[in-house]
Amino acid sequence: MSVARALTFYLPVVLMAVSLLAAIGIGSLFFLKRSGEVRANRLYGGLLLAGGLTQLHFLLLFTGLAARYPALEFLPIYFTLWLPVLLFLHVKISLYPGYRMRLGDLKHFIFPVAQLLFFVSLWLIPSFRRPEGRYFYSPFYGGLEQALYLVIWPAYIIFAYQYLRRRRAQLRRSSLPRLLWYLRKLLKGSMLFVIAYAILALSDFISYNYFFVDMHDQPWYAGAQSLSYTVLLVWLSVYGFQVLLWGRRLLRSGTVD
Repeated sequence: MSVARALTFYLPVVLMAVSLLAAIGIGSLFFLKRSGEVRANRLYGGLLLAGGLTQLHFLLLFTGLAARYPALEFLPIYFTLWLPVLLFLHVKISLYPGYRMRLGDLKHFIFPVAQLLFFVSLWLIPSFRRPEGRYFYSPFYGGLEQALYLVIWPAYIIFAYQYLRRRRAQLRRSSLPRLLWYLRKLLKGSMLFVIAYAILALSDFISYNYFFVDMHDQPWYAGAQSLSYTVLLVWLSVYGFQVLLWGRRLLRSGTVD
């Protein structure tokens, strides 16, 4: 086994598998978590489960299993448009536990639910599938979907951060309450890794459309792209582990300077 093969294939596969298992394991525990707001816990648990299943989709593609068994590509486990919405609602309800979902909140789920129905229909009715799998104009699995992903993620992080700033202003404290401090770290870290993913995605778009170079043919690029999402998933999982480990502490009135 060559060093290049180990770095561009086996290492990403191991890291992707580890992040997948961590996200699903930690996400499942959030549904059993009793401290904190139950709805916020379940939203974060759903975020990690959706992230882990999406990682399984990427793993099937990266290892070539989806090419060998084409039906695997259309398993309804691809939740890219769910992730930012679940993160946003988790932060919002964590900050405002008394908030009750309204009819207007359904707008957040238009694209996520449509994406789920899209994959369910492809899984159940094979004739709906396109031979090339992804295609550019698909808003649920293709170039347009990636564009939505890159727009929606930063937008929802910004929306969540606005709620955090508003909540802090309402508390009128010189130091930051511990729960708000952790949520701010969660949002900042998520934005950083989303930007890294966006840089790779835009590089691929520019190279393909203007220089006629398909970056996906480059082993290093495929590895880097898979790792960019993996790092985001690891970040969300580590945060979730911290909340589970020190969950009661987060709810105390302690502050962080």
